Amino acid sequence: MTADAFSDLLLRSLIIGAVAVALVQLCPRSWRGRFRLMVPVAAFASLVVLACGLVLPLPRWNVEAPASLAQVQAAWVHNEWILALWAIGAILFLARQAYGFLAIHNLLRATRPVPGREWRRLLAECQDSLRVSGVIRLRFAGREFIPSATGLLRRTVLLPDEAADWTEEQRRLVLLHELAHFQRADLWSDALGRLACALHWFNPFAWMLHRQLAVEREYACDALVVEKGARPNDYAMVLWQMATAARRRPSSSAAFLAMASPRMGKLEQRVRRILDSRRHVGRWLRVADASLCALLAVVLIACTACKPVSRMLTGSPSAEIQARLLANPFPAN
Repeated sequence: MTADAFSDLLLRSLIIGAVAVALVQLCPRSWRGRFRLMVPVAAFASLVVLACGLVLPLPRWNVEAPASLAQVQAAWVHNEWILALWAIGAILFLARQAYGFLAIHNLLRATRPVPGREWRRLLAECQDSLRVSGVIRLRFAGREFIPSATGLLRRTVLLPDEAADWTEEQRRLVLLHELAHFQRADLWSDALGRLACALHWFNPFAWMLHRQLAVEREYACDALVVEKGARPNDYAMVLWQMATAARRRPSSSAAFLAMASPRMGKLEQRVRRILDSRRHVGRWLRVADASLCALLAVVLIACTACKPVSRMLTGSPSAEIQARLLANPFPAN
């Protein structure tokens, strides 16, 4: 990896993150549901592709930029310790994610299957309702455990031991919420976001987007449960009970999506949105969403491929700046 390539990575990473955050925050309120989910995913994909450009040749085209950008890039190029710092940070964050997957693996080994024909029947009904095909396992994970979805390949719903005493309606609402994560591939988008944040750990915009994605996917799953016939008051009560009664969850949440937790925040906002029956989205917004997402993809890909070049300096910006710094400021003397 060259210093020039790494300076480009830093600059493009910040541009992509800033553009994505701006799109999320400035989009019309009526579009924020799906838009706030699609923007982070598109940004994370762009950031991962950008990081791959350090080892694989990617297409680039030059774009005129202010001289200040060239000066910033030159400063990064001539500070090789920044490259070492990035590598150390990326390794540490990737190791943390690997530890999270190991923690989930160990947790699954300690769980036990949920017995009973009623559970299997209810699971099949919920899968048919959400059109989720394939095998999904139900496992008891111990007392006071937060209902959760986990498993990128071996999809599993983890339940507390107290679920054996739940009513059928409580079971159905919890299963619908967890299966919604599988229907929407939330575990995969979360894994993509964690990978992007690990590779771009220095970028505050990446972490902001990951947090926003976590909040919006829960909103989306809540809306899907209500859409499938759940009464808002009953579902809000179940959600609140799960959050306040649960005490256990893995120390690392990689490949693990909990139904509700007070530590995750936004619980009160989720309940308010569930109870707000006035929220309706017209069909025409789907066309608007598709258009905005297409525009977003173009913007982010452009940010990934653009290479800023100073309009005041020609040739190699860093070499030109170095030459000017070494030049005699009083050539006539």
